[in-house]
Amino acid sequence: MRDGDLQNLLLRHRGFWRRQGDRPLLSVSPHRPLEERGGIPLADGTRSTDGLLITPDLLEPARFYGDPSPSEVISGDFLVGHAPPGMCWTEAAFGCPVRIVTGGPWAEPFVKDWQDETPITPDERWISKLDAFVRYLVQRAAGHNPVVQPLLRGPVDMMFAGLGHEEACIAVKTAPEAADRILAECAALFTRMAQMRLAGTPRFADGYLSSFGIWSPGTVVRTQVDNASLLSPATYRKRVLPFDRKVFEAFDTTLIHLHSCCLHIIDDLLQEEALDCIQVSIDYPGGPLAAEVMPRLQQILAHKPLIVTGPVYQAELDELLQLQPAGGLCLQVQVVPDDEHMI
Repeated sequence: MRDGDLQNLLLRHRGFWRRQGDRPLLSVSPHRPLEERGGIPLADGTRSTDGLLITPDLLEPARFYGDPSPSEVISGDFLVGHAPPGMCWTEAAFGCPVRIVTGGPWAEPFVKDWQDETPITPDERWISKLDAFVRYLVQRAAGHNPVVQPLLRGPVDMMFAGLGHEEACIAVKTAPEAADRILAECAALFTRMAQMRLAGTPRFADGYLSSFGIWSPGTVVRTQVDNASLLSPATYRKRVLPFDRKVFEAFDTTLIHLHSCCLHIIDDLLQEEALDCIQVSIDYPGGPLAAEVMPRLQQILAHKPLIVTGPVYQAELDELLQLQPAGGLCLQVQVVPDDEHMI
């Protein structure tokens, strides 16, 4: 890697956050259907099987990574970082049991009575295990590659995981004091874990790398609101957004992950000054597909940087490339063959 190449890419990334530049950040590859995962590596050298309850002592950081030789830092328009595996970290720390389902971890509900006002005590074992993964990766990278955030689900997703979807919807709609208390606990725990990860991670080029390979000159965190798809815009605005805002305001640069089925809340998100970027995953094949939400994507990009991920048809990619301003657009997409019909 030449230093000039890195500096030029950092300038493009800096421009992305400002929606400046004449071309998008781009990664395009062929679409391949998802395959069932083959379990996760365990501390004893075996791999997990479906139904196994995962506890922190079953996880050993070194088991998750191969050859420690440095990888290239630049890959096209992006930087290459290393992250702890996705292990339902925030839900597990909240108290959810984590079990292997179809080869990967899945958080299960644990709150028996959400009206009980006793504060939920975070599971420190999971918090410590995340810290152990971060310290291992920092040592392994030895400054060559940045260490990035793992998948951390946001406050409302933590709440819905812990209570179960039906009970969480009831709480949000009928018991605002209880819902506010739980969401406040989730927001505080999310922020604590994200800040802990950042505190244990050296700066790279005097900044940090987002989980999408885009460098930021300050602290950068990705949150998400998948379960807002079950809420009306008004309910999200009144009951959930105040706690997402606490996350937005805790970091220099904040991205929020949405699915294309959840764009009914973007009018409120676009008004959030402390939210820096919106990322939309296209829900192929179930939809809405990129073509159906193109006007909403343009609406986002008119106000904030936009990252689009997921499968698209070539015609949709051609249309995505016309979104403006180009400098604030990032496309990390897989092209679906035109003759591949939706199931």
